[in-house]
Amino acid sequence: MIDRILHYYRETDYDFRATACPTDPLAHLFEEWVSYYRLKAAIAAVLQPKSILEIGVRYGYSAAAFLHGSPNASYLGIDSDSDSYGGRSNAIAWARKILAGKPAEFLVANSQMMARFPGSVYDLIHVDGQQDGDGTYHDLELAVQQGRYVLVDGYFWTATNFACINEFLMRHKDVIEFYSVVPGYAGELLIKIDPRLLQQSAHSSLGSRDSEALRQDYTREYYLSDCGGWDSFQKHHGRQIADHRLGSVADLALLDSPGRLLDLGCGRGELTYAAASRGIRVSALDYSPSAIEIAQSVFHKGEPSATLVEWLCSGATAASLTGTYDVAVASDLVEHMTPADLEQMYAAVARHLSPRGRFIVHTYPNLWYYQYDYSRRRRVAASVGAYLPREPRSRYEKLMHINEQSPRVLRRQLQRHFPHVLLWFAAPEELAGSLGHRFTRRELAAARDLYVIASHQPIAGEQIAELLRTSPISAEEARHVGVKVLDCPGTWPAGSEFEIGVRVVNNSSTPLSSYPPFPVHITHHWLDAQTGAVVLFDGERTRILPSLPAASARDFRAAVKTPPKSGIFRLQVRLVQEQIRWFEECENAAASEQTVHVS
Repeated sequence: MIDRILHYYRETDYDFRATACPTDPLAHLFEEWVSYYRLKAAIAAVLQPKSILEIGVRYGYSAAAFLHGSPNASYLGIDSDSDSYGGRSNAIAWARKILAGKPAEFLVANSQMMARFPGSVYDLIHVDGQQDGDGTYHDLELAVQQGRYVLVDGYFWTATNFACINEFLMRHKDVIEFYSVVPGYAGELLIKIDPRLLQQSAHSSLGSRDSEALRQDYTREYYLSDCGGWDSFQKHHGRQIADHRLGSVADLALLDSPGRLLDLGCGRGELTYAAASRGIRVSALDYSPSAIEIAQSVFHKGEPSATLVEWLCSGATAASLTGTYDVAVASDLVEHMTPADLEQMYAAVARHLSPRGRFIVHTYPNLWYYQYDYSRRRRVAASVGAYLPREPRSRYEKLMHINEQSPRVLRRQLQRHFPHVLLWFAAPEELAGSLGHRFTRRELAAARDLYVIASHQPIAGEQIAELLRTSPISAEEARHVGVKVLDCPGTWPAGSEFEIGVRVVNNSSTPLSSYPPFPVHITHHWLDAQTGAVVLFDGERTRILPSLPAASARDFRAAVKTPPKSGIFRLQVRLVQEQIRWFEECENAAASEQTVHVS
């Protein structure tokens, strides 16, 4: 396609000056602009759009170029008709004059005030990129919802706009089929929207605040390419947790080995698997058939733990719950539900929670972060020449987060159903968060995660704080911890990554976990097999999540990276507590060594 555009561009003699305004104050640049508008005519000639929407008309030079390339297209131009950002007051009158008799209409309006462009889907939407970054970003967000092709000019116009557009491309990669850049006068960026997702994108702009209306958007693609923790799931297929958020929720849920657990909005099933594999009966509920299908696939065929799971494909307010649960979990669910639906769900959980049971809620983001701290971060970024978009949410977040929670609203709603509610602010680097120390106002706004435990009985906050942070393990305790290699390839290419099976045995009296401030990790050394010289001391780290309780063992897939040169090496698998010690004197040290031929 780009070759065809460039071929037309080189062959056509289109010259916008034939209809240019003689009183244009930028007339001294007309000669430079000939190739600029010739390229726009070439793009329209190749794409042959039947409908064109342009944001930023000015004197109508781009409009004339598009209709020269595609004469049968209908055209709508939106312009604020002002002197801001390269515009010119009353310039649109000239555009109307040169396009008289053509299927062209004009709307004097500010696109920044629009939640949706007029009309439905356009074959081509042209976005004027010669404005501030926030304005371009806003127009692009609307354009990808309604355009089969989106053309952005001014891609290289300013560093701010360049950064803004690239940020947009990264955040909306799931709706883009391809894009290409032609440098030209100011840079033309042509984006092709994935036709399979165009309808979904248009749906997202409708501003529906009903979770039921969004059920169709919770697709397999969403769970496996955007929903938090998807990358870890792809690697371990849900059977090993590497994400601090999921690990912490699992630890809170599995504390004191509950007999029965309700997993509300089970998603891909990581928590369901972690609980069932420990012998806990689980009711896994999600209203997305795709989520249930993915979660069921985590269990191997015939796996005994699979018989402990009851699968419920239902909304959280429509489920037929029976009996009582020791633990109920709503992890990253409440922001996807309306306040009315939450009232129903909280009431149902309160009825079915055992007298000493726990209801665990995690939500991201803490709405205060977006309301207060993010604007501060934008100011800091701007002061050093960096760019953060006005809208921090991803496309999926904007679509699906219909009820982002502030801590006050979350606590108040839960207190209507539970006499005891413990809420704290946290971040991946400090999961105990405000349980551990009193947060300042800025820390409250900067913490992106909110955790809550609600119960009919008092909740020991100190015990929860200890669960979510790893304290130094004594040398004596470390001697009762072992690691054993279960499987390892005999040969592997130099400088490559692979995984090995290892079993961690914790015969100490303290749990092992990879939570800050002193996380315990599975790692390794590489030694020369002949000389014993250390080739690589600090190997890749693998997290122990959720916590490995005292007097227990668990198997992991541990990441390993081979030395950059060939040879015969000894791989020594070890545990390390960061900033404290290596667990070199473990019971199973001999079993944690393997000879590997690196080719």
